Amino acid sequence: MRPPFAALCLFALAFGACSPKVPEPAGPPSAPEAQIAQGALKGAWAEEDRSIALFAGIPYAAPPIGERRWAPPAPAAPWEGVREAGQAGARCMQPDDGQGGFVRRVVLSQGLVEPALGQTLDRLAALQGAPMSEDCLFLNVRTRAGADGAALPVMVWIHGGSHQTGSGADPRLSGNALVKNGVVLVTVNYRLNAFGYLSHPALTAESATGVSGNYGLQDLIAALGWVQENIRAFGGDPDNVTIFGESAGGQSVSQLMASPLARGLFDKVILQSGVYSYDFRRIDDSRGDTFIREAGLVKGSADVSALRSIPAEAILKALAETPPPGGNFMPGADGVVLPMPVGRAIAEGAYAQTPVLAGYNADEGTLLYPTIGGPSVDAPQSPEDRASRLAAFRAAYGDVADPLIRLYGLDHPTDWRAAEATMLGDSLFGVHTRFLGKASAARRQPAFLYFFSRRPPAEGQTAGAFHSAEIPFVFGTDDWLLEMSEADAELSRLMGLYWTNFARTGNPNGQGLPAWPGYGESDQWMILDHSLRVEAGVRRDRLDLLERHLTGRIEASAGASR
Repeated sequence: MRPPFAALCLFALAFGACSPKVPEPAGPPSAPEAQIAQGALKGAWAEEDRSIALFAGIPYAAPPIGERRWAPPAPAAPWEGVREAGQAGARCMQPDDGQGGFVRRVVLSQGLVEPALGQTLDRLAALQGAPMSEDCLFLNVRTRAGADGAALPVMVWIHGGSHQTGSGADPRLSGNALVKNGVVLVTVNYRLNAFGYLSHPALTAESATGVSGNYGLQDLIAALGWVQENIRAFGGDPDNVTIFGESAGGQSVSQLMASPLARGLFDKVILQSGVYSYDFRRIDDSRGDTFIREAGLVKGSADVSALRSIPAEAILKALAETPPPGGNFMPGADGVVLPMPVGRAIAEGAYAQTPVLAGYNADEGTLLYPTIGGPSVDAPQSPEDRASRLAAFRAAYGDVADPLIRLYGLDHPTDWRAAEATMLGDSLFGVHTRFLGKASAARRQPAFLYFFSRRPPAEGQTAGAFHSAEIPFVFGTDDWLLEMSEADAELSRLMGLYWTNFARTGNPNGQGLPAWPGYGESDQWMILDHSLRVEAGVRRDRLDLLERHLTGRIEASAGASR
C-alpha cells in the first residue's frame, strides 16, 4: 500500500471507477470516456490509431491565479456534467520564443537545403504561439483502450526547457509508440521561471512552512498525487509509476528523488540528459526582492497582495528586460521541499532508492554553447582572448584544470570553441549521469546507463547528437519537423521497448533486444545508435576528472551547511 499523499498538496480524491470505454465494433466510434474523482471526462481517439484514447487538458490542481499565485498547489475543484478533454490546456507563462531560440537552432543545424529548410522552418513557425496562461496546471493521459483489465505501468513525462519554457503538449510527445508497448502515458505542465521559482520575503512570511519558491516542483508532486488517486480510471497501475524527463525534466526527476514530499509517489526513474547535481543554489529571498524592486513591478510596499496583483505579462517583460541578479529563477534547496542540493543528497544516499535508467548524448554542447558561452557553468565567461579564458578556467577547476585543458584541447589556437562545447556536454550532463549511476550501483540499486550517439544524416549538419535529439526516438514521433530514416525508425522502436520494459519491471532487457548490462564497476554503457553495442568506460578519463571537481564541490557544500 502507498503511504498517504504528501500533506503539502492536500489531495483527498477517490480512485476513478471505470476505464475508457471501448468503441462499438460497428459504426463510427464514440468518444472515449472516463470517470475520475473530479468528474466525468470525454476524450478523443488518436487520429492515426483509434485504439488509443487521449484525455487532454485535465486540471490536476486549482488554477494558480489570484491568491494562489506563488502558493503551493491546491486541489482541483470538481465539475458537474462531462468535461471535454480532447485538447491540451494552455502552457504555463513563458517567453514565447521557442525555448530561447533553441528549437530554431535545432532546425538550422541539420544541414537541410532548400526547399526542405524553408518548409521545415514554416512548420516550426506554425508551432509557435500556442496559448499560454497562469491557469496552466493541466496534464494529458494517453492510454490504449480495450485492455484485458490488467492494470498497466504508468510513465509520467516531465518536459524540459531550463525550468523556463516548455509544455506537456510538445509535439515531440504526441507519438503512440510507448502506449502501444503497453503503458499509460501522462505528460504534465508545471509552473516555470519566476512564476514557478521566485521566492520573496513577503511570500516566505506568509508560508506555513517558512519558505517560498519551488512552486514548480510542488506542482509536479501534486501531479504525481493526482496520478496515484486517478490513474486507475485510465487503466493504469498506481503501484507501478515511472517518472521520466529530459534536460530540466530529468533534473526535476532527480529533485523529486531528493524530496521527502515525493516519497512513495513513484517507483522507477528515467533521466535523459539531466541530473541536478551540478547546481548548488539555495533559495534566496533577496533575489526575488531585488528583481521586483529593480524592475519597478510594485509601487510602494511589496506585500503579498501587491505581488499577486502584478500583471503576468509585466512579469514576463521584466524577466527579459531586467533579469534577476544571478540568472534565471530556478529550483533550489529550501530545507523543506528540497532539503539539500541534489548532489549532496546523492552523495549521502538521501534520495529515493529506485531503479535508474539514465544517459546523455554525444554532442550535448553544440546547441547549448551559444547560450552558455563556456565549457561549464562553473567557469565564468571570459574575454575572447584564450589566455584570459584559461586563467578563469584554472581558477574555477583548480588541480584538475590543466589535465582537462589537455584532454579537451581547450588551449587549441583555432578549435578551442568546439573543445569548450564538447566539455560543456560532459560537465552539464555526462559526469552527473555517471555520478548517479555509480551511487545507485554502490547501494545495490539497479542502474542502466546509455550514450546516445546518432547524428543527423545530412553532410552539412553541425549539431551532432545534440541536446534533446533522443526525445523523438523515445516517443516514436518520426514526423516532428525532421523525418526519420528506416534505420532511425528501427532505433526508435528498440529504444521504446527498452524504456517501456524498464517501466514495467525496472529492467530494460527483453526478448529480442540486445542485452543491456546493469551499471557497476565495469562501467558499461549501452551505445544507442543505428548499431547498438555495449561499451565500457565512455569518456572515462574526462569524466573522472570532472567527478573529482564535482565531489569537491559537494563536500564544500556540506561543510558550508553545518
